[in-house]
Amino acid sequence: FLADPVVLPPTVQDFKDAIQLHMDNKAKEYGYDNIGSAVTYAEEPAVPKFQKEGKAFRAWRSQVWDFGYAQMAQVQGGSSTMPTIAELLESLPALVIPE
Repeated sequence: FLADPVVLPPTVQDFKDAIQLHMDNKAKEYGYDNIGSAVTYAEEPAVPKFQKEGKAFRAWRSQVWDFGYAQMAQVQGGSSTMPTIAELLESLPALVIPE
């Protein structure tokens, strides 16, 4: 007989990968290749729409990583329980692109 597979809890790297994928997918929703591509437009004044989006993505990326690392530190420090990846992604700061 086959034993049931062991399901391991997510690692810190799993959380980092999920956050990165989340940001890349959000950038793709706006037509960029990934978050890295989106933020390159932050200092490009030739097309104001792209510059505005680039600045918003750059700020959001910093906010997301700051929040994610703070959450991981709380878990590692014992002051918070380990969320699921879905719970962590749902609690991340929202992207706000000014009108």
